[in-house]
Amino acid sequence: MEDIDEHLKIAGFNDIDIVNKFIKKYPCENSYYNICNLFTWDLALNLKYMIYQDRLILFNPFFPYLLEPIGEKFSAEELIRIHCIFEKKYKNVEILAVSEDYINSNEASLNDYFDIKSDENLNDYIYLTENLVKLSGKKLAKKKNLISQFKKLYPDFTVNPIEKNDYIEIIEFFHHWKNTHNAEGKHLDSELEAIKIILTNWDLLPCNGLKLCIGSKMCAFSIFSPQTADMATVHFEKYDAEIKGAGQIINHETAKALLNDYKYINREQDMGSAGIRQAKRSYQPIKMLPFYRLRSK
Repeated sequence: MEDIDEHLKIAGFNDIDIVNKFIKKYPCENSYYNICNLFTWDLALNLKYMIYQDRLILFNPFFPYLLEPIGEKFSAEELIRIHCIFEKKYKNVEILAVSEDYINSNEASLNDYFDIKSDENLNDYIYLTENLVKLSGKKLAKKKNLISQFKKLYPDFTVNPIEKNDYIEIIEFFHHWKNTHNAEGKHLDSELEAIKIILTNWDLLPCNGLKLCIGSKMCAFSIFSPQTADMATVHFEKYDAEIKGAGQIINHETAKALLNDYKYINREQDMGSAGIRQAKRSYQPIKMLPFYRLRSK
């Protein structure tokens, strides 16, 4: 494996089944290990992969980083060797999304070679689906009231599954959402590209979604997919900030749609945004999934 480029393959949609086989056999709650995320965000940055000793190694050359290999756990010594091989070709390569269990089991050995960093900006927010449906208790009462107000103001609202032919409507709404939220930046440009990739390949990816409309006008949408057997991940949730309660009701309707199949919902990270952090915490997550990164000393 000394010559990495001989073994790495650029991932494409023809490789979904290969990657998905490993993800299903070795499920992980971390949203980095989600087939839809890998084939949207990372695919746009030339995601590469290789199978080594029956493990799947995923590599993003743009940043660059490796994800913790998927399969039976490598020993700390083996993981260090793999990192050394990659670092010869790609300087400053990190290993991301390393599980807390792996860190705890191998910390002494890993500390000899790596700086081990946790990054709370990339922690995943995990919720009980039932809690997001019932919205019980004082802390969630305001959200419940906003949903009631929305229903009284807009009794003709509809919630329908997203279909592939909704592409234009959703992209136009995304631009409207940016305007109503005064949102700009490279991350949002990447987010738009990710949404375009998902919608273009709607029949190939295990995604589902909901669109919330008042009459014929869309006012919110969500896109989600399976994470593990009992957890779904919500990738996108956008709403018209000028319509009171739209954000709360798309969150509620998404949870209702997932309730029968998934005990938990992963709502991904806050990316260090104070506004997103406040919004995610306000829904009372049951836990934060820690995010660890390894960089050679």
